[in-house]
Amino acid sequence: MAYRALYRAYRPQDFEHFAGQKHITKTLENAIKENRISHAYLFCGPRGTGKTSTAKILAKAINCENAHDGKPCNVCDNCVAITNGEHPDIVEIDAASNNGVDEVRDLIEKVKYAPIRAKYKVYIIDEVHMMSPGAFNALLKTLEEPPAHVVFILATTEPQRILPTIISRCQRYDFTKISEKDITDYLEYVMHEEKIDYEIDALALIAQLADGGMRDSLSILEQCLAYSGSRLTVADVNTVYGIISVADQIRFIQNLLTRNMGQVLKDLNSMNEAGTDIKRLTMDLIQILKDVVIYKNTENMDILTVLNEGYLKDLLPYITVEECFKYIDILMDASTHYREATDAKIYFELACMKICNQVHDEVKVKPASKTPKAVVKSEPKEEVIPIIHDYHDYSNSESHDEIEEETDPSTVEGKQPVEVMNEENVSRETSSPLQTNREQNQIEIDTKDILNILVHAKRTILNQAQEKWPMIRRYLANTNTAKWASLLIDSSPVAACPGGLILSFEHQALANNVNYYENYFGLKRFISELMGETFDFIALTKTDWLTTRKHYMELRKAGQLPEPGPIHLTHIENVEEPEEKETLTDGQKYAYELFGDIVQIVEE
Repeated sequence: MAYRALYRAYRPQDFEHFAGQKHITKTLENAIKENRISHAYLFCGPRGTGKTSTAKILAKAINCENAHDGKPCNVCDNCVAITNGEHPDIVEIDAASNNGVDEVRDLIEKVKYAPIRAKYKVYIIDEVHMMSPGAFNALLKTLEEPPAHVVFILATTEPQRILPTIISRCQRYDFTKISEKDITDYLEYVMHEEKIDYEIDALALIAQLADGGMRDSLSILEQCLAYSGSRLTVADVNTVYGIISVADQIRFIQNLLTRNMGQVLKDLNSMNEAGTDIKRLTMDLIQILKDVVIYKNTENMDILTVLNEGYLKDLLPYITVEECFKYIDILMDASTHYREATDAKIYFELACMKICNQVHDEVKVKPASKTPKAVVKSEPKEEVIPIIHDYHDYSNSESHDEIEEETDPSTVEGKQPVEVMNEENVSRETSSPLQTNREQNQIEIDTKDILNILVHAKRTILNQAQEKWPMIRRYLANTNTAKWASLLIDSSPVAACPGGLILSFEHQALANNVNYYENYFGLKRFISELMGETFDFIALTKTDWLTTRKHYMELRKAGQLPEPGPIHLTHIENVEEPEEKETLTDGQKYAYELFGDIVQIVEE
């Protein structure tokens, strides 16, 4: 027997095995069971959603010799003949090639003859919208009052092109796109019948590619099986259809957000060489950004279509809802040009570069306040301060000396040399804490606490902090986190270890605000949300940081570093974390805003 395509071999033969369209199949079953059969039906809907299959099942059901509850038996002579396309009373007409007045007149002449074997003569006219206005007018009277033994079933993907006078004479049924779950379930049934192993995610991906069309899904499955052989995997589907995996799409978005345009362009070149479907990729990226917006507003993973918990952790800290909408607009604007473009890749590249530059513009340092030109003094360019490394990784004195020379603040051009601490300085510092003031409150930062963080320092943790720190500005738009974000917006992580951070500020007042005990615990919760783990922290000015770091370098060179101990901050050891205020209603919040702490909430 000749090979039959999957979409032909697995065409449903009864309403029970029909995927989706329950609102239509149930209505038709009841109508047949109650003998309320219309003389004309109009089936509308996207391609591959079951219009022709439903027409054939309906033709079998009304002509079946052993029909039960509106369902065909599929074993009687009429059912078998209709299934095989051999029944003389079931006439299928392709209106795309038989759309003239002469063809319709010939049809009308044959309508008057009684059926040969069946109870009803059924005319299934596919793509009926292709008929000419003259042909429609010729059919109009017959369609309105056909002989009792004739049933017309018209199928179309474009009902708007059919004359209203034709539509008004038919029972109209609108077919919808089949859900991805229904398609996946049906593909599972096919794979079991074909006895082929598969990954369920591969079938789900095919269901997405089919875009609601069952016939499309079976055609895609057939093509993928020809490539994969004995087992169907997600990688096979990706390869055949030039699709980028979700993990790669997430990495691509991360490169966009971190302004890594070089890597973005390399990825685009690799995609082009692999034959990636740019249109599909654009919509996939939009879907990911849409999932981020949904989760940020609902925190409900059950309603997401692409992202899982792992993917969300990779994206949520780096992007805001406003930015998601902005990037979606850029990608949507690019997609509108794909249809008329000879190469969609150009528009996609431009969209990616636009996103990179938009992010870059947003994270620029704010310019200093305007000053009269006569007062402006030219200052030497400030050297970027190297970061404390994980010194436990160094195994020879040569590398130590190299770091010391590189980080020696006295070598920075245009800077005043910082005093080198001798043993007298060291003893004075360790016994007398570094002191700062916040208004009239004395905040004492013990140098031992700083040194303890430094001896624990890990470069990997510092890299993570530096990567996530620019995201602080994105919390400014949230009223719940704006206060803490504004306190840290001008800081930079300069050293980090498990559970400990050292932050550097330009000005003393900013460092004081961060060290102040009333802000400390709120900031600690904020940093925990940002970093995904808890840290104690100390804020220093850049000058104090340079001095302390030099102190550390000398102690290390002399072999006098203190033994690592638990992260402990002296300046907050006797401060208890305040209890969080209970959630206030909007009215209570407004009262606090108007009158401050004099407001008392009384329960009645």
